[in-house]
Amino acid sequence: MANLCMAGLEKLRGIVLLGGNAALADVAARDQMQWKLLDEKSVLLENVGADLADQNRSVIYPAVYLYSARMENVLRRKFNGFAGPIRFVADVRCTRERYDGLERELAAYVEAVTMALGNNAGAWGQNLTYSGAYAVKFEPVKLGGKNFIQSAKIEIEVEACG
Repeated sequence: MANLCMAGLEKLRGIVLLGGNAALADVAARDQMQWKLLDEKSVLLENVGADLADQNRSVIYPAVYLYSARMENVLRRKFNGFAGPIRFVADVRCTRERYDGLERELAAYVEAVTMALGNNAGAWGQNLTYSGAYAVKFEPVKLGGKNFIQSAKIEIEVEACG
């Protein structure tokens, strides 16, 4: 089971880095804004709160934290040790010294990640399949990061069999 989670997270990381940055360039051109591209150091495979991350290391923003939130073995296929959905979360975080414009910036990154997800629906290899569906939950602005921080959690479900 753990290998299915890690395979899914690595695939999701590649989608966010490659597809997300390509989509972000399109969003930036459309909105006539300049957004910083995501890089290897800002897309992390960790489930850690923003306050804890800020206290323990130098975080590069915008940041995307990827993690597995839930696995459910419903044994949809006989003779497999695991068959069912795995819920992954992409926690997108942006920060600014002032909260003016923070929501607009976050919305641009969320749009880029969801566009990349939509472009990567289907078989992910390693017995993982993604339908293209997602849900986004925007969190309110709070203190953190460079003074103010806001995040959005993008949840997806991937069907796994292994």
